[in-house]
Amino acid sequence: MTDILEGLRRSSASIGTVVGFILVWQTLVMLFHVPTWLVPAPTAIWAEFVKQAHLLGRHVMTTGTGAVGGLVIGAMTGLVLAILMVQSRILARILMPLLVIDQSVPKLALAPIFVIWFGTGMMTRVVIAMVISFFPVVINAIRGMTTVDRRVNDLMATISASRLDILTKVQLPNAVPYIFSGLKVAVPLSIIGAVVAEFMQSDSGLGYVVLVAVGNVNTPMVFVAVLLMALLSLSLFAALSLAEWLVMRGRFNYLAIENDG
Repeated sequence: MTDILEGLRRSSASIGTVVGFILVWQTLVMLFHVPTWLVPAPTAIWAEFVKQAHLLGRHVMTTGTGAVGGLVIGAMTGLVLAILMVQSRILARILMPLLVIDQSVPKLALAPIFVIWFGTGMMTRVVIAMVISFFPVVINAIRGMTTVDRRVNDLMATISASRLDILTKVQLPNAVPYIFSGLKVAVPLSIIGAVVAEFMQSDSGLGYVVLVAVGNVNTPMVFVAVLLMALLSLSLFAALSLAEWLVMRGRFNYLAIENDG
């Protein structure tokens, strides 16, 4: 109970800021009579959300499925590449420039190619989300596996540990916090990737909702879709943060046991 109250106390400033921003927004729109098609009031956005809520769930699920699928596959791909690059300097020298080039190319320019290759279904969302989100995982995993304490490396060399033992018992455990950091960066990128795919050509998803709303000059619905994208990203980020807390708590649980003893 104490932890919950402490969490509420810490988040009260953020909640107050958001509420204050909404109130100022509503006041300014009403005071200056800003047309709804230009900047809708928060009440107009909420009314549009309530009106279309029965349809929006399907679009949120579509975008979320593509983003999560791309994030999972991208994370697994990034971790495998990071392990290979740490184990082989030659491979690292070959792959790193290719990875940098891949990240320097705007994904919006590659999206039409992926649509041609994979069609307009879920696969394109997953592929673009994967391509755009795996790079932070690669970089952070490499960083985590290469920043092992020198004394630990000397100890493993002293006991003639195999490369597999060093990888599984030293490098990967040391990289866990770094991998979670990379995943946190990758979460919003995966949402962006899924929405970019929907902007190209689709019949569902939040990107599709934005395109239809813009075509109908329905600005409140555009804001609804954008806010849902933000909430989806925040939800995935919160789930990932919870997973990180559980993993790190279990990883260092022995310290608490020793202190209790």
